[in-house]
Amino acid sequence: MSGDRWRQLTLTLFRDSGASFGNFHAAGNEEALGALADWARGAGPWCMLLWGGEGVGKSHLLQAAVGAAAARGAQAMYVPLAEARAYGVEALEGLEELAALALDDVEVLAGQRAWEDALFTLYNRMQAAGRRLLVSAAAPPRDLAFALPDLRSRLAAALVYRLQPLTDDDKRAALVAAAAARGIGMPESVATYLLRRLPRDWSTLHAALAKLDAASLSEGRSLTVPFVREVLRLEE
Repeated sequence: MSGDRWRQLTLTLFRDSGASFGNFHAAGNEEALGALADWARGAGPWCMLLWGGEGVGKSHLLQAAVGAAAARGAQAMYVPLAEARAYGVEALEGLEELAALALDDVEVLAGQRAWEDALFTLYNRMQAAGRRLLVSAAAPPRDLAFALPDLRSRLAAALVYRLQPLTDDDKRAALVAAAAARGIGMPESVATYLLRRLPRDWSTLHAALAKLDAASLSEGRSLTVPFVREVLRLEE
């Protein structure tokens, strides 16, 4: 698949992920959320980097920022690099033409010189063109295993935030709030059950909530542990 075809696919798949700043539970990450809102409206530093462990919401926030930028009329794109690698380094060509770009999981390119060179070139071109770049990583820039020192230093020069993981109480409250935003009531016992039985990353939890929302609406049933177990096909 060509780089152009990949970009068209990316625009189709990730234009409306449902992720927003409003449905992100910001406990402990309020400053980062404010900086992202600034980035999305074209204010503050042109380049930001979010880092943190699995399930802290990096992908959610990158997609939310791209959505917010696009809502203001900017041409913006979210690129999951773990998937983009399958299409070759051409996937990064021409992206500096976008007003705002979010690159998820940049660490997957470390140690691959062709990709590192392409990313370094993209960074420089976006900076020169006055574009806006948002990057996520599993570790701070100084700990990323890039063979190209200048690339690491470029990323270190960004506005960097470490995303703090939510506590179980925070996640429970976030699930209840997310359900309420969809117009459905979620007892805390159901939220606790979901946290015990499902992976705790937000993409999994939000996907489960969307499925429960649809089932609740179609069957006219409220959320209870037996109903949740039935819909999600969880073992007792």
